[in-house]
Amino acid sequence: MFVYDPLQHPFELPIQKMRAHCITERPLLFQQRQGSTPGTTLAGAFGTALWPVVCAYKETTEGLCNSLPTDEPHCHHQEECILPWLYKPYSIVHRRNFARPVLLRAAELEGEVAVETFNLEVTLWGRHAIAARSAIKKTLQQMGQLGLNNEGQQVHFTISEFRESECLTLKQHLERVGHIQSLLLEFQTPFLHQERTLEGKRQFHTERVLPIVGILGNVAYNLVAWDIEDRELGEEVEGKTRHNLARLARDEAWNAAEKLVVIRTHLSAIEMGERYSRGNKKLIPLQGFIGLAEVGGDLELALPWLVTLALAGGGQKRAMGFGSVRMWTDSILF
Repeated sequence: MFVYDPLQHPFELPIQKMRAHCITERPLLFQQRQGSTPGTTLAGAFGTALWPVVCAYKETTEGLCNSLPTDEPHCHHQEECILPWLYKPYSIVHRRNFARPVLLRAAELEGEVAVETFNLEVTLWGRHAIAARSAIKKTLQQMGQLGLNNEGQQVHFTISEFRESECLTLKQHLERVGHIQSLLLEFQTPFLHQERTLEGKRQFHTERVLPIVGILGNVAYNLVAWDIEDRELGEEVEGKTRHNLARLARDEAWNAAEKLVVIRTHLSAIEMGERYSRGNKKLIPLQGFIGLAEVGGDLELALPWLVTLALAGGGQKRAMGFGSVRMWTDSILF
């Protein structure tokens, strides 16, 4: 029986980055709109394009699993198709949803100037996403054919070039960092971090004080939970055990984060209205913060979780372009 170590095995998770150079049919500028960002548009377009490209039954008499467009798409052949891993991963054992392991971002689309080209940064998070990269490339091309919704009109684009970086594990990324003495975190897109109030309710953190302990604790828990799922360990590691293993990593990250010192911050609260969730059937408030934070203290102890945060992002809705974080050190950039 495989004995899972939550402080060692998660760092065997492989990551690969791709970059797609995109050319739009006409100048594209996203206007600020409540409940919507370029990230949500990219995430929605990817999900729409994914089904007809990846669905294993698209050319059979059974037809596409999402044949009813008014309902939340649902895959009827989860054991035979890669689609559930890429669209909205759900663990039957852990009984929770995971963030989509295909993370998209186009920084040029977040600016205030119309663009005719943009670079789509794609992060493949884990074994299943990397194994499906050829299907993901086809999905991105299908995105271009379907277009991005901009003020009620579809702006189409073509991909002129794909570039793939080396596939590295988290451990290999850590080895490349080495010893560091200074660290700067740049929260590039709204970071949606929730915390419980004294009454037990959850609310988005919008204070200027960086909640680094809570952030790294969430990063550690989610990393372990996803790595176990991505390994397809099934009931070999049952639900309660998975939760306890993830909590062990969370506690370790909490202890490490408490030894950090937030030297200075330049954070701004941001509110983007509400967005309707088809899954929850209700409006979800979109609030958070963006900006810079200089961090010191015992960086070495917290480095595994900081690197994970920089590579995968963090907070709620990270698969929709929220919580993109860049980490600057004195020797390397993530």
